[in-house]
Amino acid sequence: MSTWNVITVTEAPRLTERKLSKAIDRAGLCLSDEQIIEDEDGWKVCGNSKYEAEGIYDLAADLSRRHTGACVEVLQEWDTRDADEAGQSLDVYTGGERQRARSQESGLVPVDLVQSIAAVRAALGGSGDLAAAARWLIDGLDGSR
Repeated sequence: MSTWNVITVTEAPRLTERKLSKAIDRAGLCLSDEQIIEDEDGWKVCGNSKYEAEGIYDLAADLSRRHTGACVEVLQEWDTRDADEAGQSLDVYTGGERQRARSQESGLVPVDLVQSIAAVRAALGGSGDLAAAARWLIDGLDGSR
């Protein structure tokens, strides 16, 4: 399974790339293709992991505890290579604690869902290849395309 990970840190004005790199090392986070990005909203750490990234939640708790007022979001998206279904989770940390009320987990919906359903309906009505339309829809829903 492949998991895309994005850790977003906002409301941490004293956070620097050097401090963020040290926090990543402390947490033992190891992502392939790791990128550290600073934008107008704060900092992002992005990268892939084979499964759930070890240390990702330790990093979020540590950063939100050390930087008073910081909000750290952990977004993970996974595919169906080893999971039963594609999905994503979002966990939010403030003050060193996970904010359960703000956390979410869901299956992924393909961006072209409306068009895919319309193609299946059109094919059912006789104006298209039903097998191809159905395969495209199913592959989108299970995250395999």
